[in-house]
Amino acid sequence: MWIETSEQVCLEIRKKHKEDLTVFGSFTDSDGDGYEWSSGRPEILTEWGFRKSENPTYKVLMTKDTVEDKKWEYEYFLYCA
Repeated sequence: MWIETSEQVCLEIRKKHKEDLTVFGSFTDSDGDGYEWSSGRPEILTEWGFRKSENPTYKVLMTKDTVEDKKWEYEYFLYCA
């Protein structure tokens, strides 16, 4: 289960454990129409976790309403088993 958190929490995890973290998964749909499972708007999702863990630790979701928008909106989530 994912719970929403703040940017600061994810930055602190990254700062303290940078060498132990790796990408667990990612999804990029920068146009918002590139895949059958697309949400219909541009989004980039990256999940981070500890190298020897079975589950990710946190994820960052970047979205914007349209391709023409310059600014991405960020959401941060922690994984809770």
